[in-house]
Amino acid sequence: MNTVEINNPLVKHYLTLIRDKRTTYNDFRDGVDKLSLILAYESSCELTVENKKISTPLAPFAGKELKQEIVLVPILRAGLGLMSGFLQLFPEAKVGHIGVYRNELTLEPVRYYFKIPKLKNKKDCTVFILDPMLATGGSLIYSIEELHKHGLKKIVVASLVAAPEGLKKVKRKYKDVKIYTCSIDTNLNGKGYIVPGLGDAGDRMFGT
Repeated sequence: MNTVEINNPLVKHYLTLIRDKRTTYNDFRDGVDKLSLILAYESSCELTVENKKISTPLAPFAGKELKQEIVLVPILRAGLGLMSGFLQLFPEAKVGHIGVYRNELTLEPVRYYFKIPKLKNKKDCTVFILDPMLATGGSLIYSIEELHKHGLKKIVVASLVAAPEGLKKVKRKYKDVKIYTCSIDTNLNGKGYIVPGLGDAGDRMFGT
C-alpha cells in the first residue's frame, strides 16, 4: 500500500520516449521534466491543508491552503532532473541535497555530500526525496536514514522507474515511507541496473 505506480497515457508516452536509446539529450531532459511535473502532482496527495477564509470578487469563500513546509531533496546527480516539475508546483519549497554514489563492486552507497535547509518545524514538514532510479534501494535507504537522524520523519519518494528488488528492500525497512513511481520495472541485472530501465539517467540527462 505504500507504493503508487502512476498509470496514465501521458506517463506511458513520455516514459517510452526517455527509455528509447535513440532519444537525444535534449528530448530526454524534456521528457523527464514533464514526468517530474506529473510525479509532483500525484505525490502532492501526501500533503495536508488547513482552512483559509478569503473573499472572491463575488462572495466570501472557505478555501484551503497547504499547511506544512515542503523540502525537496534530490539525490545527486540524476535527482536534479526531477526538480523542475516539483518547483513549478511548490515554488516556495526549500531544497536540500544528498550526494551518494554506488560502489560498482559492492553496490553499497558512498556518501560525498549532505546538506539540508533550516526549518521552522521539522515535525510538521514533508520531505520529497527525488530519486529517478530506485534500483538496489541502497542509496535511498541511506538517504532516509540520514534524514531521520536530522528529525525529518514524513518522507515521500518520487522515482521515474523502480526495480522490485529495491522496492522490497525499502518497504521492508520503512513501511511509513510512501513511494511514487512512473513504472515498476522487471528486475535488476547482474550489475545492479534496472531492466528494461533507462540506462544511466545522469549520463543521458547531462550528456556525460
